[in-house]
Amino acid sequence: MIALIQEKFPSRIATPCVSSHTDTEFHVYDPPLTVRAEGDTSPIRRQPCSRRIGEPQEADLKVSNPQAHIIHLVAIDACSYLSDDATRCDCALVRDQDIRFVEFKHGTKTRRSERVKSCIPQLAATINDYFKAGIIAPKSVVLAIACVGFQEEFPPRSAQLEARQAQLNLLVGDDIVVELIVTDSTTFA
Repeated sequence: MIALIQEKFPSRIATPCVSSHTDTEFHVYDPPLTVRAEGDTSPIRRQPCSRRIGEPQEADLKVSNPQAHIIHLVAIDACSYLSDDATRCDCALVRDQDIRFVEFKHGTKTRRSERVKSCIPQLAATINDYFKAGIIAPKSVVLAIACVGFQEEFPPRSAQLEARQAQLNLLVGDDIVVELIVTDSTTFA
């Protein structure tokens, strides 16, 4: 799958959009926008998602990989797509045929449901692109992760989360089933 992703969605910046990791635990983050110096009118460019080296931050997604498999981090926003195209999710994590799309939306503890809601169109657009490119096979089940600074109970007990999952599935093609998880961690068994 990773070779097909690199073929269909090549890097649009000087650095590669795909990195490979075998750590039993690592963290992924979406770098904040850089602050422009006073008087600077140059466009602000987003940086692609990256693996954090050193101490994890509160806004990171923890990736557990107890079997030390090769996990590919695919930077989507600001890498496979140009940084001024904010209509796609931030990144994907890929192991063999298992793909997990991730959108980061961090902020204050209030308005968490609004942050989850704002993840849906970006996740759906990217999943649709990958399906149309032939990366996701018909009848696949895909995992979408909204990393918004809190973790829902599993199974979810929130009607709002169930409504968001239904909304996400309505936005993607009929040939794909998307499971939405609101979390700050994921495990590859």
